[in-house]
Amino acid sequence: MATTPASPALPSLTVRSRAGSFSLERRSILLEQGGVRRRIPLEAVEEVCLESRRGSGVRVVLTAPAGASGTVFRVGCRNRASATAFVDAANRALPVRDADAPREDGAAQVVVLPPLAGKDRRTARDRLLIAAALSPVALYVAGLVVLIAHGDIFGVVFWLLGLKPLAFGLLLYGLSAKNLYDRWLLRRRGISVLATFDHDQGKKQIYGFVDAEGVKRFCEPDTAAEPVRGAPRQVTVLYDPRHVERVKAVLPLRTWVLRTIGVAFGGTSLLVLGFFLVPYQLIELLSR
Repeated sequence: MATTPASPALPSLTVRSRAGSFSLERRSILLEQGGVRRRIPLEAVEEVCLESRRGSGVRVVLTAPAGASGTVFRVGCRNRASATAFVDAANRALPVRDADAPREDGAAQVVVLPPLAGKDRRTARDRLLIAAALSPVALYVAGLVVLIAHGDIFGVVFWLLGLKPLAFGLLLYGLSAKNLYDRWLLRRRGISVLATFDHDQGKKQIYGFVDAEGVKRFCEPDTAAEPVRGAPRQVTVLYDPRHVERVKAVLPLRTWVLRTIGVAFGGTSLLVLGFFLVPYQLIELLSR
């Protein structure tokens, strides 16, 4: 097997998205994803290519023995020109290999790097989410202080009692909105696969499936998912090829109807009670 060393004059190219980044180094590709830094030697890379799906992105496919599928790492990139430049430069830097030469498992050569000391991992989006989460808390405390300052005893009692139904109502609607958003994305670009029961994890039933790239993945399907006929330990799920951790089981229509009714009545009732006990007390006090 003939190889040539990587060029010492590689361009300092990178592709990144909110989910991670690839950076081209002298003899490796640095991957930062999910809070983990990995160094992928160029000798462990089979190919670097553009995502063919809608939306630009880069795939790094690792070498694998004959008959096995190589591990695949992905990073999105909206800038198609930047992604193309990265792919071209990375492929030029790969060692020259004999097409018929045996391959080793490239995943075994990937090195997980220690986290950078003192690095602030919070992105602007993270800080915005934290501020959005803390704002209602600050408003709640401020309202309680105003009621106490005015000596409104009943208002304080209602304010404290109303926190639970208000929080549960908002949580119920928030989770429902997140679930609907995920399923809307999966209806647009999700890939349908059969997930087979793999093992129990406490009270959870974990199912496994092989994605379109040949990588085995695991998920915990919704308990309301109907098993596939003739295979009681299999259910149909949809996964997002851009974010493989987004997996949802296909649910029957009756489940959607019952859950919609539950959120509409239960969530709305909790919100009405919560808003009456919490903000209404303050509005009434300030309007006197």
